[in-house]
Amino acid sequence: MTDSSLSVAKHTSVIGWKTFGHTGAIRLLTKSFETNRLAHAYLITGPEKVGKRTLALDIACMVNTEPVTDMFGQSTDIDLSKSHQADRIRAGIHSDVEVIDPTTEVPAPTRESSKTTISIEHIRQIVISGSSTKPFEGMKKAFILDGAHRMDPRAESSLLKILEEAPDHVLIVLTSPTTEALSQTVVSRCQHLELRPVESQVIESKLIEQFGTDEAQARLLSRLARGSPGWAIDAINDPTIIDAHNQAILRFAEIVTGSIESRFRYARQTAGQFWRDRMAVFYEIERWIEWWRDVAMMRHKLIDNIINVEWVDLFSQIATEITEEQISAAVTAIENARHALEANAVPQLTLEVMMLDLPWADPAKIPSLNPESGDGS
Repeated sequence: MTDSSLSVAKHTSVIGWKTFGHTGAIRLLTKSFETNRLAHAYLITGPEKVGKRTLALDIACMVNTEPVTDMFGQSTDIDLSKSHQADRIRAGIHSDVEVIDPTTEVPAPTRESSKTTISIEHIRQIVISGSSTKPFEGMKKAFILDGAHRMDPRAESSLLKILEEAPDHVLIVLTSPTTEALSQTVVSRCQHLELRPVESQVIESKLIEQFGTDEAQARLLSRLARGSPGWAIDAINDPTIIDAHNQAILRFAEIVTGSIESRFRYARQTAGQFWRDRMAVFYEIERWIEWWRDVAMMRHKLIDNIINVEWVDLFSQIATEITEEQISAAVTAIENARHALEANAVPQLTLEVMMLDLPWADPAKIPSLNPESGDGS
């Protein structure tokens, strides 16, 4: 950023953020920008779809958007919703902003390149190489490592060099579920922004105001989103997301009431998926925990606290068949499986142990799974 643009930044505010529900992070970043005290590297952590990538892109937009001057030559606010630079960044066509994840192609792939990790080649050929040149159309070179926790050890070591010696024209933003998922040497060289789940009322209002969603649908999606705006926004554009969610609820009920053979089959299939898409399996585990939470709520007759209200009858029936101790043990088993998978345990064995530790409910006493056994209609 030039000296003149820095002096302008001191007298302007930043508006038009795409990020919502994270006022603390936005306030901090705005103040840092206005006072010319932005860090050279940020680490954004939080749950899946909570808004980490959106905030990272907003930061890249902010440092590359100049204020518009009025007819008197005075600088007005920087509006990220009306910026040509921001539009190009969000469209993925800005020459000075790179978003890197395990699927990002490297200019010269080697046998070390992988679709499951951010490799040393990503860091060398994109971040380090790109940092050596000045910005072309903006004011900062911005590199966003989306899913930085999936860097392999050599990539982390290579990134440390640029984090320690980043040129003034370079900004690096990492996203990760937690700080623990990265080496502490990387974490210590970044300013940490922790994003927490967004209140359902905030998500509901945004879905209505910004996306034109009707009130009933907005209320449903904001509840199912569990604090993750990105999930709700994706569900607006893709109805199959809700279908997949409902299928998961039934799938878990069938496993809890099913045979040991069906449980092992599920473990085998999920383990196979783990090698193709780790994040999908971790999301499945989160669904499991949510499912048991709803069972626990129904065990205590707390209907107003249930997330999946459309399935209240199913959860109520299962809750009558399973004790509080069994529910607690099930959640513990799932949490243990998640920690084991994060520590690179053998997926199939880990999931089989989880299946063995889950309680069993008599399917004959769960009418919601056998609609034909009802009134015959």
